[in-house]
Amino acid sequence: MKKISAIAQTFILTSFSALSLLAIPAQAASFMGLGSLDSSNPNIYNSATGVSADASVVVGTSSISPSYYGEKAFRWTQESGMVGFGFLDDSNLYGSARGVSGDGSIIVGRGMNDGSPEAFRWTQESGIVGLGFLPGYNYSIATGVSVDGSIIVGSSTNFGGIDEAFRWTQADGMLGLGDLDGGDFESGASAVSADGSVIVGSSSNGEYFEAFRWTQLGSMVGLGYLPNGSFSGANGVSADGSVIVGVSNGDHRLEPFLWTQANGMIGLGSLGSDLSYSDGQAYGVSADGSVVVGSSYDGNQYEAFVWTQSEEMVSLKETLIGAGLDVSGWTLSSANAISADGFTIVGNGINPSGQSEAWVANLEPVPEPLTILGSMAAIAFAASFERKFSKNKSEKKDPDA
Repeated sequence: MKKISAIAQTFILTSFSALSLLAIPAQAASFMGLGSLDSSNPNIYNSATGVSADASVVVGTSSISPSYYGEKAFRWTQESGMVGFGFLDDSNLYGSARGVSGDGSIIVGRGMNDGSPEAFRWTQESGIVGLGFLPGYNYSIATGVSVDGSIIVGSSTNFGGIDEAFRWTQADGMLGLGDLDGGDFESGASAVSADGSVIVGSSSNGEYFEAFRWTQLGSMVGLGYLPNGSFSGANGVSADGSVIVGVSNGDHRLEPFLWTQANGMIGLGSLGSDLSYSDGQAYGVSADGSVVVGSSYDGNQYEAFVWTQSEEMVSLKETLIGAGLDVSGWTLSSANAISADGFTIVGNGINPSGQSEAWVANLEPVPEPLTILGSMAAIAFAASFERKFSKNKSEKKDPDA
């Protein structure tokens, strides 16, 4: 029996390896409500505000009323379901989770501490640990965290109600980021890049509030507005800090935007056909900046959207229906965060029972499994490759043969 060359053998092994990878079970497109911390209480308001980069952990807030009084932070996984965690001050029923590290092990948010809302950092080992306040301030909230959990961003507020964006590390504690030049002082940070080097939010620029991008080397830089706009705010940032999403007013009321250094601020449109009534915000963006999620007014109600360069803005609910999922009776009001790969999206809405409930959606397709036919095709292709390789080798040795 003729031996197969090393190149053909390598091709066969490579073919089997590639097909085997396709055979690994993957999570199908799915949708589910996250339930409640108290299944016996029909008046629970839940909202998912963050998802870990690896999509394993969802965080958010559960409340007995639409106001923040009675809020409790939660952590959700497929295995454990929704689990609430304690407060800085157990005499106050107040806590909210706003951001989560890449693997879900570190959660940030706000909780009550001796009567004052205070930013916190949570781990399974330490529980909730308060991060304090900026000097002269009496309130703080953490809104974002780097992928490794070492850098936390948010805002601190003084007795006069003035906010300042902050950056927190274990080594330096909470440091103020200042604001944009001009006028009254005020700023707030909403998100941070994966490595913590880029922070985004909004700041007073003396006349209006403007979205900003902050780096240690360049400090705080305003991102401008959509055409004819006078307000903007940044809500999310890609892993490397190059793509920023948020909201700006302009010709058509409030509109979600995407910003890059090359193209500046670009409006993402609306789910509603009548742009004179459009309204919405972009809240989250995938690690590579290619998928944006948020909420848009469709003419009747606010609805979660997904935006990509190729499809532009589409309804998340319609996308899920197109994937064969049953979401009848649900109103998906807002998509608030997205995993690094862009497949898992979390947010809030109204369930079929009319209750406010957090949800998680997964849009990842299932690869086709490896089949006997596919295996035979790989071997046949390799054998054909071997014959052509041998022929070419002979022709090179004797071009006149």
